[in-house]
Amino acid sequence: MRILKALIKKELLQVGRDPATIFTTMILPLVLLFIFGYGINLDVGSFKIGLVVEGNDPNSISLYSAFANSRYFKIVSGRDIREFQDEITASRLKGLIVIPSDFSQKLSSGQKTTIMLVTDGSDGNTATLVRSYARLTLLNWRETFLAEKGVKAPSLIDLELRSWYNPGLYSQKYLLPGSMAVILPITGVILTALVIVREWERGTMESLMATRAGIYQIITAKLITYFFLAIFSMLLCYAMTVYYYDVPFEGNFLVFLLIGSVFLVTALGQGLLISTVTKSQYHAAELAIISGFLPTFLLSGVIFEISSMPAVLQAITRIVPARYFVASLKTIFLAGDVWPVFIYTIVHLTIIGAAFFIITVRKAVKKIS
Repeated sequence: MRILKALIKKELLQVGRDPATIFTTMILPLVLLFIFGYGINLDVGSFKIGLVVEGNDPNSISLYSAFANSRYFKIVSGRDIREFQDEITASRLKGLIVIPSDFSQKLSSGQKTTIMLVTDGSDGNTATLVRSYARLTLLNWRETFLAEKGVKAPSLIDLELRSWYNPGLYSQKYLLPGSMAVILPITGVILTALVIVREWERGTMESLMATRAGIYQIITAKLITYFFLAIFSMLLCYAMTVYYYDVPFEGNFLVFLLIGSVFLVTALGQGLLISTVTKSQYHAAELAIISGFLPTFLLSGVIFEISSMPAVLQAITRIVPARYFVASLKTIFLAGDVWPVFIYTIVHLTIIGAAFFIITVRKAVKKIS
């Protein structure tokens, strides 16, 4: 422990004296052009929504068929709104439409009836699109089916719109929590990737090897130092998001710290691995940006919907740690404590992080020997 404390103190002094980070200006534009040109599909596909039909009359079935045959939706049928609550909370459904049991009766009697649409407000862009396409589908059905019946539909059917977790569909409320997954790897991956490489370039690693400090102690000291730096960044992001931008936080703060810590350890493991296998700070920074920052920004679901990407890229996102962190961030900020989502995130981040550290230790031992 005495050796470990001395190494941590040395790391803190080194960070204070030389906090500079190298940025790449040549590879980044090329990678961005490639991903935007070939990898990201911003065309809107079909949204998976729930459809509750409380009645069994011809009018309700006809309206159900209109939504089921729409190219904008993939329908999951049900009889009760409570069947779909967990699905919407976990973002597996993008919306829920409820056709009430008195739908046909009110139409026949000339009364006004309401179709309810529930959307997941944690993703405001998707919720807005679901609303628009649901309204368009309803209008088309109203003009064709009801007009043939001789019913004056415009005054008889309304669509009641609701958005869970973010009623106003303010983009800040779902972009800011997710942006933490983009900001934190700057400390967790990019800065950490320069650590061991910098030691070799300056010749201080040889000096460390001449001491009683072992490779595991050296790696642990660097991990602890940059972990606390990353935790500070995470808390700063949290404070700005909640207290300055006034984004609601519905979950438990300790759970947020737990999930954030697991993500940061995974990011630190990736940074240390990059730092171990590269020979210069330039190459370390380059590889960190390409393998850490870009996938986090483009393939994590913060900006672009993962379901709209090609199948190959959707498979690649499964090894991007930020993908799981983003889902938990949006959930804990806007929906609250949903443990199935959190456990799913923690398990996947633990597996990815363990792989990073196992490879790092083996590569470090080979390199130093």
